[in-house]
Amino acid sequence: MKNFIRSLLLLIAVIVSTTGAQEEIYAKEGQDITLKPISYPAQSYVYWYFEKQDGHQLAWVNHLGGKGFSNDEKWKNSLSLTGTSLVIKNLQKGLFGTFFCKITAAGQSDLITVFNVIQVNVIEKSASPLLSGDNLSLTCSLGSVPQNTPEIYWVSPQGNREGNKGTVDIQARSEHNGQWDCVVKKNGNEKKFPVSVTVVDLAPVPSHLYTSTDSPLTIPCSLISSVTWEQVKKKEIEEVQWHFAPKLSSGTSPDQPQQLFSLDLEKLTWKKNANNGLSPVYYIKNGNLSLTKSKATVEDRGRYTCSMKFKNGRTLETTVDVVVLEIIAHPKTELIYGQQVNLSCSTGEQLPNDMKLNWTSPKTSSSYISYPTHITVPEVGKEDNGKWGCELWQGGNKLTSDEILLKIEPRLSVWMLVIICSAAVILLLLLVLAFIHYRRRKQKTRLLRHRLCQCKNPKPKGFYRT
Repeated sequence: MKNFIRSLLLLIAVIVSTTGAQEEIYAKEGQDITLKPISYPAQSYVYWYFEKQDGHQLAWVNHLGGKGFSNDEKWKNSLSLTGTSLVIKNLQKGLFGTFFCKITAAGQSDLITVFNVIQVNVIEKSASPLLSGDNLSLTCSLGSVPQNTPEIYWVSPQGNREGNKGTVDIQARSEHNGQWDCVVKKNGNEKKFPVSVTVVDLAPVPSHLYTSTDSPLTIPCSLISSVTWEQVKKKEIEEVQWHFAPKLSSGTSPDQPQQLFSLDLEKLTWKKNANNGLSPVYYIKNGNLSLTKSKATVEDRGRYTCSMKFKNGRTLETTVDVVVLEIIAHPKTELIYGQQVNLSCSTGEQLPNDMKLNWTSPKTSSSYISYPTHITVPEVGKEDNGKWGCELWQGGNKLTSDEILLKIEPRLSVWMLVIICSAAVILLLLLVLAFIHYRRRKQKTRLLRHRLCQCKNPKPKGFYRT
């Protein structure tokens, strides 16, 4: 009985050592792969075969340093060895299949490892670059179907699983631009096959842009990352324009927006069609079409539209509403002690329910009366001198803020100015009176001298000239 069990265990060991391991490898046409056998004895011969065991020999290597390769034209310049591992370069259609590695060592059974190299076909049916709105079609399939078919699916640039049974068929958008991965998954192991997809589109912008009269203004418009101007030209761009619809006092926008800029597609220079202080950033080749201004004003409130029109009739555009926060002081920012001042803070329209205004004041400021959109300081003093601020908040996020500088002067300084001016006027009057008195006195002196001179030297009677 013991001999029978020993013989059975020996037979199982022989079967296992002869059969060896089996491995599936997934690869695309044109890829390089490395087939690595399991551990082997130090003094052994390693043989590589294709399609069947002891079939067409591809390569061999031994512990003495000897090695050789197939002379078949089909495998020419494709095979190499790294140790005992077989490297196949630039896999072509006819080189996919089953590979056998046989390891022979003196006094031991042959060890066979089987590699099933399965072709993965990754196809992008739509010609890249795509224009936003074009059809994006991706297919990932296997050249041969192994036992226990693996799971195949796509992963988008955002890391989301997409498609059904290795097929994606959707309308291209900006979020689809970038690297897609075809994933072949089996027994917890994954193999990814990347595909680069280019979608020409404008980068998303916020629906509202918040700034203040104390801040610069940049209205964004740009191509999505990695898209170049050359790729835009391939889609036959026809025109690029900026339009502006100002916010009216009624809170509405005019039906016909104003054209601000148009792009010369040959020279890549902007033509200004309206003067509102905004300027293009001039990074067109980098895909940046934004407008900028050093300081925002209330006249900048409104809706801005950046548009790109193509010859196929499709238009890409982004729209942003610019909201400018402003503080106004009534009656003015320069005040004297004891005056009342009202500070109003507004965006030019009623705030939504989820927004609020917060006020900031100098650390030493006196108390003030607060209202939803303004504050009142009944009597300003020296402690109110400095910067007052207004912040626009939405939930826990500060959207923008504005500041105003109040200059408070003592009341005495005004009276001193009046006194000084009065004294100057009085002094001037005294000088004028003194000058008049001096002129009159001088005239009287001259007249008196003249009369005295006439008395001393009277003209003789009968005196005449000939």
